[in-house]
Amino acid sequence: MSTHEQELALNILISKQDGVVHLDQARDHGMSHEAVRRRVAAKQWFPIAPRVYQVASYQPTPQAIIRAAVMSLGPDAVLVGEGAAWWWGLLETRPRRMTVAVGRTSRRRRRKEVDLAYRDVPARDRTTHKRLPVTTPVASVLDAAVSLGLVEGAKLVDTALQRRKVTVAALRAARTRRSGRPGAELLAALIALAEGGAVSEAERRTHARLRDAAIVGWVANLPIDLPGFGRAVLDVAFPGLKVVVEIDGWACHRDLKAFLRDADRQNALAAAGWIVVRTNWHEITGSPETFLANLRRVLAARG
Repeated sequence: MSTHEQELALNILISKQDGVVHLDQARDHGMSHEAVRRRVAAKQWFPIAPRVYQVASYQPTPQAIIRAAVMSLGPDAVLVGEGAAWWWGLLETRPRRMTVAVGRTSRRRRRKEVDLAYRDVPARDRTTHKRLPVTTPVASVLDAAVSLGLVEGAKLVDTALQRRKVTVAALRAARTRRSGRPGAELLAALIALAEGGAVSEAERRTHARLRDAAIVGWVANLPIDLPGFGRAVLDVAFPGLKVVVEIDGWACHRDLKAFLRDADRQNALAAAGWIVVRTNWHEITGSPETFLANLRRVLAARG
């Protein structure tokens, strides 16, 4: 390969790595230490982590900073936990701190950009995504869920299932393999919710929220006959005001067929004079005050 071809290949590699390059990669593409030093002296490249450089024509994005930190920790380093879930696009907000697994016997020193986890990541739980060593979606979701806790962890698992990054069966199998690790009970609860238990749990919590808020006049699981639709069982009904609370579980269970069925049911309720207030597991567990405020406004308008 000619010098020009090596330079071109290196530039393509850099463009795929957010403008970041490791010294070993530069040498593999024919650059000497002296050539690298000249680029640093000319401010074309600048050090961003040990043996890793940021090319000046690229902005030092959060992705570039994390990539550089992981690359500087050696070929066995793997992005894990919330950072890995974010790297897969499953968390909207970048975690304040990223965690990188470097191996149980590693002597790598911490980087200011990341926390180090001295543990070995099994081969089945690691992969490469966007040219960065990272745990698989299943391992990333489970690790992140443990650190996020029940409510935020449930949002993450629900998102991953919606986007088909994971399956319930894969989550269950991975949880079984890590049964002795911290967070096993939390993961068992999340998988039970993912398997369909979120609806019943949301119903129980909704009933508790209504009782705690001293909201009265409601009946749970009220059967009624709707013209043009047939028999329906209302999750929480206020018969005297014709207000109904419809409770959903997780979004991953709402496919097109379920959406259309719910739309037909809601239209039939509206035609019969009912007002529908919708809520879901995430709202009831994460921000019940929002649900209660919406419900009170509807009840006041009807009352």
